[in-house]
Amino acid sequence: MFTIPWEKSVWVPSIGSIAHFVGLAAFVAWVLASIRRLDLRRPNAALFLAVAFVLWSALTYHWSYDRAATRLRVLTLAELLAMLWLIWDLCRGSERQLQLIGAYVSGCVAASLMAFWRYFHHSQTYYLRYAARGFDPNDFGLILAIAVPMALWLGLHSRAWGRWFWLLSVAVMISAVLLTASRAATIATFVAMLFPVFTWRRADWAYRIATAVIAAGLALSLVRFAPAPQRQRIATVGTEIVSGTLHNRTRIWKAGFRALRRRPVRGVGSGAYPKAVEPWLGKPGVPGFQYVAHNTFLSVLVECGAIGFAIWSLLLAVLAFFVWSLPSPERALWAVVASVWAVGVSTLTWEHYKATWLIMALIMTAWAHAGWAQRKCP
Repeated sequence: MFTIPWEKSVWVPSIGSIAHFVGLAAFVAWVLASIRRLDLRRPNAALFLAVAFVLWSALTYHWSYDRAATRLRVLTLAELLAMLWLIWDLCRGSERQLQLIGAYVSGCVAASLMAFWRYFHHSQTYYLRYAARGFDPNDFGLILAIAVPMALWLGLHSRAWGRWFWLLSVAVMISAVLLTASRAATIATFVAMLFPVFTWRRADWAYRIATAVIAAGLALSLVRFAPAPQRQRIATVGTEIVSGTLHNRTRIWKAGFRALRRRPVRGVGSGAYPKAVEPWLGKPGVPGFQYVAHNTFLSVLVECGAIGFAIWSLLLAVLAFFVWSLPSPERALWAVVASVWAVGVSTLTWEHYKATWLIMALIMTAWAHAGWAQRKCP
């Protein structure tokens, strides 16, 4: 959990990112522990649907436009499914879930500090845009935005120095989001700051004042506090939505719908979106780049077809039901986190990203901790 926000900044030879390395070790330890105690937690509906989605993605290999890409995507999805199952099996108490959330938020703080270091050393990711090494600024910004309501939740349930650490981490992460100059991540961050509104009555005056100051600082950053180049790019969000192409994304989406018409039911193959849109878009002029969907829902629809999209949609619907079933404070947290995710992935391809599956796992475990779930699924 701690390594996910900065995993691409550290690579282990012959294995991959640091999160991949640690995840493999955690998986092996989990398997050995499960064999020893002979006790696996009973799966829930969301977990069954996640398995079905991975299996369907694997099945698309047989008719994929790009079998090599499909093979790689399915391997990634299988590893994410293992992570999902691991968290579901081991996170059996609210205290452990708080520890996992704290680990992710702490990792985001560490990643933000890496972005600050690159900013002060003028090490740009793209032109006047900054992120931790190895990350695309848009992906990096959303990873941090997702952690904002989690940090606010931790601040709400902490006391003394712990509360101020988590609230300060919110300011740190928001500052790093602004350095990415990601318009979608900035909008998602504003959505994240709705969490204090939903928990206003439960909070004391110190928490209310602190979150109000943070929200005001975020708003003022768009006109004064953030560096000028980042402010200028973020300020174009209205123009891009009304009359722009969202940085060429609308053209990529149109090509995706054309590819979908050729394979509406089965899809073009998991991970094969870049190959499927080549007849209309060609290949990018920059070596190593591909025309990905830049929209998670469209990506799943085009790559996995109507069948895969139905499984994915049902999975999200079950998770939404889990959120609705939670007590009021937890419902506010995960509803805001899910909303931040939905806003961000509307311009990103994230169905195979760890943060997406991490949110699923945490919602599942939060639901299991609720009294309703304990009665229905002992």
